Amino acid sequence: MAVVRPSPVWLQVGSAEGLRLIVGGLTVIERRLRELAARGVRQVIVVAEPVAVNVRGIDVSFEPGAVPPEGDRVERGDEIAGVVVRDDETRAAAEWALLRRMNKSFEGPVDALVNSKISMRITRVLAKTRLTPNHVTLAAIVLGLVAAAFVRGGSYWPAAIGGVLIELNSILDSCDGELARLRFQFSKLGQWLDNVGDDIVDNVFILCAGYGAGGPWMWIAIAAAVSRWMVAAGTYWIVYKKTGTGDVFSFRYWFESEKETAEEVYELTSVAAWIRSFGRRDTYVFGWMLVCVAGLSFGVVVWGGIIALINLPIFIAHLAVSATAREPEAAAVRAESVRGE
Repeated sequence: MAVVRPSPVWLQVGSAEGLRLIVGGLTVIERRLRELAARGVRQVIVVAEPVAVNVRGIDVSFEPGAVPPEGDRVERGDEIAGVVVRDDETRAAAEWALLRRMNKSFEGPVDALVNSKISMRITRVLAKTRLTPNHVTLAAIVLGLVAAAFVRGGSYWPAAIGGVLIELNSILDSCDGELARLRFQFSKLGQWLDNVGDDIVDNVFILCAGYGAGGPWMWIAIAAAVSRWMVAAGTYWIVYKKTGTGDVFSFRYWFESEKETAEEVYELTSVAAWIRSFGRRDTYVFGWMLVCVAGLSFGVVVWGGIIALINLPIFIAHLAVSATAREPEAAAVRAESVRGE
């Protein structure tokens, strides 16, 4: 029986020069080809003179002057984010339009209103370098630990500087994801590095804020950090068993099981969702900056402690509910094993 191959996608262009222009760290044609590859397309014919491309997982041929057969899919090969790229002016317009699409689809309020306005400008510069998203993540981790060292000092100016630096860490934390989406540089290592790095920075920052505040704040900080680490470790284990990745946004509490996507879980359409946003990293880190600048660095410990006080009991309840839900299945397996004997 003959194998039916899907028809190729044809890319038509106005000017071959437009294909060579760089938009977000990739040439226009490379970006279009990677977009098609991400959509599952495996064969593309470009109606233009050949240009150098570096794209894997897709068969590309250049056929100047060719006419696509009737019924085959035809798209523009020089259009990025709704902008046809012909020259430097349209290239810049396409780049900004593209960058505005690189934010998370389930942003927190501070990411949407503050951080993304800065991070996208940084990402645009980073895209012109050879730095990878993992390099940016490592830089953000180092910056976060430097912030913690400052807030450990306890006096006003070191704590205020530490607060500003931890907010810059949060902004860079957006840049690595934006750069990954912009240049199609996703990896499991990057996912783990990003999430685990955030947990390390946040808990060290809480501990250092408690040390700087002194007295009982140190013990409250230790309790908050240990609780947060317990929840994080448990979440990572559950997510890894379920997906084989470190994608913590795939984690669902038992009362969220009907929600399939992170967009549904984090969409700010209810009072509960807005309350939950105060436990999102973009929000609490911005809050930490404000309390540090206000000379109230113990507020970092208070905020971190409240989040831990809420999350730990809910997570323990989730483990209990999950174990109860699995018990009938385990009993059925045991009964089947007895009958088999």
